Amino acid sequence: MSPARGAAAAVLALTTSLALGGCVLTSVATDDGPAPSTTSSAPAPDTTSAAAASADPAGYAVLETDEVTGAPITYSPCRPIAYVTNLAGAPAGVEELVEQAVAVIAEDTGLTFTDEGSTDEGPDPEREAQLAEYGDDVWAPVLIAWTDDEAIPDLAGDTVGLAGSQAYTDAEGRSSYVSGDVMLDGPDLSAILEGPGGEAQVRAVVLHELGHLVGLDHVDDPTQLMFAEDNPEVTEPAAGDLAGLAAMGAGPCVEDLATP
Repeated sequence: MSPARGAAAAVLALTTSLALGGCVLTSVATDDGPAPSTTSSAPAPDTTSAAAASADPAGYAVLETDEVTGAPITYSPCRPIAYVTNLAGAPAGVEELVEQAVAVIAEDTGLTFTDEGSTDEGPDPEREAQLAEYGDDVWAPVLIAWTDDEAIPDLAGDTVGLAGSQAYTDAEGRSSYVSGDVMLDGPDLSAILEGPGGEAQVRAVVLHELGHLVGLDHVDDPTQLMFAEDNPEVTEPAAGDLAGLAAMGAGPCVEDLATP
């Protein structure tokens, strides 16, 4: 997980931050010897949110909370989350796995995701919430991109995915996530896909990263998908994950949060 970062927009004195969560590749024995096939979440080294280090009694933790109300920062449930996908460098057949994972997160949060198709936009840890290629007066869609550790150095070593969202607070004090990205390590996930249970494991990685995207942090419970260490038996959201995803979909309606 990368440190959250913040910036200030001049017009309307908006504030923004982006917290990223990550997944780590591990190995299990196969008939051909040890091979990468399962994943676990990397513990967060740094964060600007006090909530990120504490688990909720209901079985989940959140990445960021509102400094005034203490409530989790979420996407607005009355604004669809548009997303685009860059499949350059992706293993064959993963588009369906991504669609399945998005559908699961949409169902479990109650949030609406709209697929805006493919893009050639490359992943960027410094990606802005507004980009000219999508329009000057709209928030950029969430980017789901397949990449590698040459393009994204934070994916070096065992890290196979990173994800997070940007929160904006307007002059009226209303906060909401408005855009974000999911960055997936194509070469590492290709190796997982070729192993036993590969499709389920890759889908679990995408689910985990989408959990970060909507605002969930790691937890200490090994039976949850958002667990910070490897548990190859968990490939679907468990009770704590489901409670957290429901909470991430129950945030305040901020329908008209304007771009700066």
